[in-house]
Amino acid sequence: MPELPSVSRRRALAAVGATAIGVGSYVAGLRSADAAPDWLAGRDCAPSPLVTSPTDWSFPRHDRANTGHAPARAGPDWPLDRRWERSWPVGDLHELRALAVADGVVVALLVASPRSHLLALSLADGRVRWRRPVGDAGYGYAFAAGGTAFVEGAVPDSSARFAARSLGDGEALWTGPVSAHVPQTLADGRLLAVTRSPDRTRDEAHFAVTAFDARTGVECWRAVHRGRPHDIAVADGRLVLPTRDRGVLALDPASGDRQWRSDHGGDGVAVVDGHVVAQRFPGELRAVSLADGSSEWHVRSEHFLDGGESDDGTQYARPGFEVGAVTPAAVVYTLNVYSDYPRRLRARSLDTGDLLWNVGPEPTPVEFHGYSRPIVVGDEVLAVRYARRAETDDPPDALLRLDVDSGTERGRIPFPTDERVYAPVVADGTLVVPTDERVLAYT
Repeated sequence: MPELPSVSRRRALAAVGATAIGVGSYVAGLRSADAAPDWLAGRDCAPSPLVTSPTDWSFPRHDRANTGHAPARAGPDWPLDRRWERSWPVGDLHELRALAVADGVVVALLVASPRSHLLALSLADGRVRWRRPVGDAGYGYAFAAGGTAFVEGAVPDSSARFAARSLGDGEALWTGPVSAHVPQTLADGRLLAVTRSPDRTRDEAHFAVTAFDARTGVECWRAVHRGRPHDIAVADGRLVLPTRDRGVLALDPASGDRQWRSDHGGDGVAVVDGHVVAQRFPGELRAVSLADGSSEWHVRSEHFLDGGESDDGTQYARPGFEVGAVTPAAVVYTLNVYSDYPRRLRARSLDTGDLLWNVGPEPTPVEFHGYSRPIVVGDEVLAVRYARRAETDDPPDALLRLDVDSGTERGRIPFPTDERVYAPVVADGTLVVPTDERVLAYT
C-alpha cells in the first residue's frame, strides 16, 4: 500500500471553518489543554521559545537531540568534594523514572510506594523545594526548561494525564490528556507529543504528533502518520521519530509534515552533526543521514550472532545496544548481553561505525556485570559499573570515569554494596548521583 501523506490540521482550517469551542476553558488561572486549538480560534500559535542552557541537564538524555553529551563546564573538576546528600523523602523507591536539572532545580520523577511523586530539590544545597503526587509514574516522563517542569503522569483527582508545572513552586500552569508512553520534547516554544491517532478505522497502526503552546497548553496543530514511534528527538530543523517496522521518520517541527522516512527502523534515536544514530532490539545499531535518511553504516552485535545459540545449545536473545551518548566523534553505548556473559561498555566512530574501544571483564570469574547508560561530560565518559560474584562478598557499585577517546579509566567513586546507583547527570559545575536511597551532589 502506498505511503499515506501526513494530514496537517492547519491545512484543514478552510474546510472546518471558524467554529469556536472551548472558550470557557480558563478556570482560576489554570488552563486545560482541551481549550480551543489556535487553528480553530484564529490565532497564529507562535509562542516564544523556552530557554535552555547547555550547562543544564534539561532532559533525561541531556538535550532535545538525546546526545547525552554535556560540555566540560557543566561538570565539576576532579578530584571531587561532596557538596550535599539528601535521602529521598518518599516511601520505598521502586524506580527513578526521570532526572533533570534546570535553573538550579533538580527534578526527579520517583516511582515509589505507597505513592509516586515528582520531586524538586535545590541544586545548591539539596533542600526540598516542593513535591507533587503523580499517578502511573512507571510509564511517566519528565523534563524541565524555561522555568517549567513538563511531566507525563496522571494528576490525582483529575482526568489529566500531563501537567506543566512551575519550577518555582510546583503549581500546575496547565494540564492535558497527553499520554502515549513516548517522551515529549520542545521546538520553538511548542511541546511536541505523540498521541493516539483520532482515526481508528484505518487498517494499519497510525499515530498523531500534536504540537501545544508550551506556555499555555493550547493545541497548535496535529499531523497523522503511519507507524508506532518509541522515541523522539529534535535537531537542526528536524523532528525525528523512530518506528520499529516503518523506518525512522523525520518531520518538520513547525507543521508535522513529513520530510523523509528511512528504509530501516529503530527503537531509540540520538542526533548530532547531521547524523541520526538509531538502535533497534535485538542487536542493531545504525547511522542515517539527518538530511535525507540515507543509510551511512550499520552494525550487528557479535556475541551469539547466529540464531542466539551458545556452544551447549542454550538459546539466548541476541545482545542489544543501549546508546548513552553521541559526540561529534563517537557513539558510546552499552552492549547488553542476555546471558552470563558480561555486558560491555563500548564506543564506535560516529562517521564509520568502527569499534574504538571495548571495556568490560572476561566471562569468568564474574557472574554478573553491567553498566548504567553512559554519559559524556567534555572528554570523559561517566557510567556506573555493577558487578556480582558467587560465594564472595559483592563488590560495590562504582561510578567510573573513562577517557572518551580510549576508554582508559581515570578514576572511580565506590558506593556501599547494598545501595543501587543510577546513572548520573551534570549541571552548573555539579555532578548529581542518585541511588535507591538518596541523591548526592559533588563539586
